Amino acid sequence: MGMTPPANRHSPDRQNRDYGDCARTCSGDAIPVVDLGVLLNGDAEQRSQAIRDLGRACEDWGFFMVINHGVPEALQEAVMDACKELYSLPREEKAEYIAAGPKGPIRVGTGFFYSDVDDTLCRRDFVKMIVHPEFHCPAKPAKLREIAMEYSTCTRGLLLELAKAISESLGLDNGCISEALNLESCFQILVGNNYPPYTGSDGAMGISAHSDHGLLTLLFQNGVDGLQVKHNGQWLLAKPVVGSLFIITGDQMEIVSNGRYKAVLHRAVISGEQTRMSFVSLIGPCLDTFVEPVQELAQEAPQGMEFHGIKYRDYMEHQQSSKINEKAALDIVRVQRDILTCDGAQNNSIEPASVD
Repeated sequence: MGMTPPANRHSPDRQNRDYGDCARTCSGDAIPVVDLGVLLNGDAEQRSQAIRDLGRACEDWGFFMVINHGVPEALQEAVMDACKELYSLPREEKAEYIAAGPKGPIRVGTGFFYSDVDDTLCRRDFVKMIVHPEFHCPAKPAKLREIAMEYSTCTRGLLLELAKAISESLGLDNGCISEALNLESCFQILVGNNYPPYTGSDGAMGISAHSDHGLLTLLFQNGVDGLQVKHNGQWLLAKPVVGSLFIITGDQMEIVSNGRYKAVLHRAVISGEQTRMSFVSLIGPCLDTFVEPVQELAQEAPQGMEFHGIKYRDYMEHQQSSKINEKAALDIVRVQRDILTCDGAQNNSIEPASVD
């Protein structure tokens, strides 16, 4: 594993449109690359270095690419093809999924799929399927069910292996995070995204800046760029190396790691020339798991516990009932340490906390 610079495999010309601070977007920084083959089969020295590099990727970026991941390219293409067929179906054949609420196991729609109260202009068509612990899939196209089941199983296994390695990178047993979050019964969704060409001048985004509510998200795209991640205060265009998949750390990773690993802000911009498609596999804790920082990490931290615990199901409901505002959903569990000075003025310095 190393810090490999992204390849300029696909770089369609983009219109110079106003996305606010998008002017700082670039692809020159080297996004970390994780070799899953080394993590699983490398010798002791190789694997030890790979674990350290993985930890740096999670701590410094919250975003990386994974290679030698075992997800066949033919399966990725089959997923995309099936989604294209679904998007092209007559509206009446998707009506029940379009009418489904945010908690529906299958949903087809536009905009931000989990926030009916959000007023951000997001130009995206999507299909969302909850696939674990129970599997759900639209009835049409008929081939989607088998493809989605194979893809969900394959990517879930990959993400669970990464969770083990990330646990080790935090100095914990490799099963610590999996056990703490009951990942054997993890929540998993698949989301297909379709961003049609758009030539408007209203500053619309494909998806506005947000962090993911889960633990880890896996994403691949159809060769049209548009995914941006925020790194060191700048928006960077994520350009994949050949054969890689993107991995994004989510809010539950930030909570369970006691803030050592941050949920990364990301967004999708839209092009006026080409349709962009992406496909996401996200895993989170078991819905009824009470998520809190691993006690060992809280005890080691100078400030103690950075987050209160919360049931994952409740966290999701809170996020889905609120307007999208970057990472504001985490504030519901963030430990507030503002104190008053002797003259009654607020002091925003952090008061050290003790952990029993």
